[in-house]
Amino acid sequence: MRHWLLMILMLLASPLSADLITVKASVDPATVKRGGEIKLKLQFTVDAGFHAYHKDNPGYSTPLKVEFTELSGLTQVGETVWPKYHEHRDENDPSWVEYELSGTFELVYTWRVPAKAGEILRIDGKYDAQVCDAKGCMDRQGTFSAEVKVEAAAIEEPKHPPPSEDAGALRKELAETRKALEEKVSGLSDEVTALKKELVGSRKATEELAKSLKDYLNAQHEKAAASGAKDEHGFYEDYDFALAEARKQGKLLLIDFNGEY
Repeated sequence: MRHWLLMILMLLASPLSADLITVKASVDPATVKRGGEIKLKLQFTVDAGFHAYHKDNPGYSTPLKVEFTELSGLTQVGETVWPKYHEHRDENDPSWVEYELSGTFELVYTWRVPAKAGEILRIDGKYDAQVCDAKGCMDRQGTFSAEVKVEAAAIEEPKHPPPSEDAGALRKELAETRKALEEKVSGLSDEVTALKKELVGSRKATEELAKSLKDYLNAQHEKAAASGAKDEHGFYEDYDFALAEARKQGKLLLIDFNGEY
């Protein structure tokens, strides 16, 4: 109980206007690749004669606390690195020990940059600290910020593996197959051209044959029409003429089985 009363009295007796503790944030390296890692260093400076407290402080004083309000997708790798503390013991009560941080000290964080990060990543945060001297303790708060620059994504040229013996043999086989196909297509083209010529010749021969047949029939008809001679019984002597006359007149054709008609 006496320790709490002592701290309250010391707090009332201490000045309230001084900052007592300040922080400066920096990143290393200044520019990083996507998927890479950066270190954030929070450099605290405590006024001369004062001290803050380590996160593992076993005493009654409140340890320094850091909270991040913006990380832009960064993820922490490993644990935060704290500085070595000064161990302070009460002369009147050896069981009362405090882990003090004084002067200038750093907290170091390691962050991994996301694979799809933008060009600028912002880190914002705040801290709470209890700062004390021999007269008393005061609570102090502050903020910090830093920026991480991300390298532009490089355009990678496609990598072509060196040709192997199997690939060379395959290319040779494909070339030979292509040549054989081209020769086959050329031969088929010649055959088609020859068939076309034969078809044209056959068509012309058919047309000439049809014309010759027509001319022959016409000549026979003319011959039959010109030969209207009859025998002594009144029968036509020319069969073709008689057939043509029967067709023309629409009459039956009488044929004498003795060869006369």
